[in-house]
Amino acid sequence: MTPYQKYARTEPSAAWTRIETLLALYDGAMVRLKKAEMALTNGDVPVATPYISKAQLIVTALASGVRTDIEEEMGTNMLRLYEFVVYELKTPRIQNVRNAMKILTILREGFDNIREEANSMERRGQFVSADRLQMVLTTA
Repeated sequence: MTPYQKYARTEPSAAWTRIETLLALYDGAMVRLKKAEMALTNGDVPVATPYISKAQLIVTALASGVRTDIEEEMGTNMLRLYEFVVYELKTPRIQNVRNAMKILTILREGFDNIREEANSMERRGQFVSADRLQMVLTTA
């Protein structure tokens, strides 16, 4: 069986939910920022730069999913936080990376705290499940 066939056979209950996808994106950004921080600690900006760039891409993807038409104030605040993270990462410095990681950690913890409820709501059909959406997955 090919990997695609295995993927296509995944039961809906076993598919990734929206919140799991969101948390995975945060994790991906954080892993890259930790690697960038280690490289910057060693003074190796050329090694850190691709990790920072990929983290910026992930944060941009997160920002693209914010819906200000549903909850304007909350959406605007999320966009401002994402904008701050991307801004901090434009200059490869240890403190900038740490500032970005601090914001992303706080946001990730908040989403992790509602993981069970969000998964339950999605499984009950209170909003469209992730496997029924047309979405682009960021796998940078």
